[in-house]
Amino acid sequence: MRTAFSPEQLADPEMARSEAAIRRCVHCGFCTATCPTYVLLGDERDSPRGRIELIREMLEKGGTPPAATVTHIDRCLSCLACTTTCPSGVDYAQLIDHARAHIEANYVRPWPERAFRGLLAAVLTRPRRLRAALALGRLARPLEPLLPQMRLDSLAAMLRLVPARAPAPTRARAPASAERAARTAGRVILLQGCVEAVVAPQVRAAAMRLLARAGYEVVLAPGEGCCGALSEHLGRADEARTMARRNLAAWRAVGPVDAVVTTAAGCGTMLKAYGRVAGEAVAARDILEFVAEIGLPPVKRRPGLAVAYHAACSLQHGQKIT
Repeated sequence: MRTAFSPEQLADPEMARSEAAIRRCVHCGFCTATCPTYVLLGDERDSPRGRIELIREMLEKGGTPPAATVTHIDRCLSCLACTTTCPSGVDYAQLIDHARAHIEANYVRPWPERAFRGLLAAVLTRPRRLRAALALGRLARPLEPLLPQMRLDSLAAMLRLVPARAPAPTRARAPASAERAARTAGRVILLQGCVEAVVAPQVRAAAMRLLARAGYEVVLAPGEGCCGALSEHLGRADEARTMARRNLAAWRAVGPVDAVVTTAAGCGTMLKAYGRVAGEAVAARDILEFVAEIGLPPVKRRPGLAVAYHAACSLQHGQKIT
């Protein structure tokens, strides 16, 4: 795709990366078949190649983007299915994140929207606040049918997602001595996460037991926080960068490790982008990826055991793990 960025614009490294990504797009249309918003809505502007055209125009002109452009970029799910099917290797993640940051810096949203997005950034990234919000959400569930009448559809949708009861507390610990392997294989940091730590704490506990059985010392780094993905997707690039650098400092303080292991695919995708986001790469591994590399510890097969595998979009498209 042809571009018309000025030399002054291209002096910005972020703009130069986006311009290079835009130029790789040949408008072939392979991406449209795998884009969920295009398949659902049938609007070219809600397809990856349509959004790339909107992003090119927005970044070239600079300043306040049109409201329609903001709407179509907001609808992107960042599933990155388009990157898997793109024969030209367009870095769509770079483009959509840059576009969101530009919108956040140059577009004034209606105040209810600003308040709602601010609430998401303030609550979802902090486990204690999220735990309290879910408790309040359970109390507010009876009000859900009334919210659409008040034009609060997003809030109504969130209330429908609130678990009926809080997950049972699960203390992350190593296996009992009868199961514990000699910890000679290595040392890893396990990302503690924010949302998963509240809604599915059993996942982290299971990961710690598995890694310990494989002979690894598992460290939970003090001072670590949200990976920054939520802020990045909200266009809060500076906030995401600050979170990433805080985590990098926390991990350095732990000392040498073999990897930073994650149990949430979206977090893993973000950690693997730390080189671009924070200027420092990290040896991040999804738990499935890491176990595949080191080998699964001996398994006691139980009859009737059902195993489900979720091919998360951020895992198969964001991290290319299938």
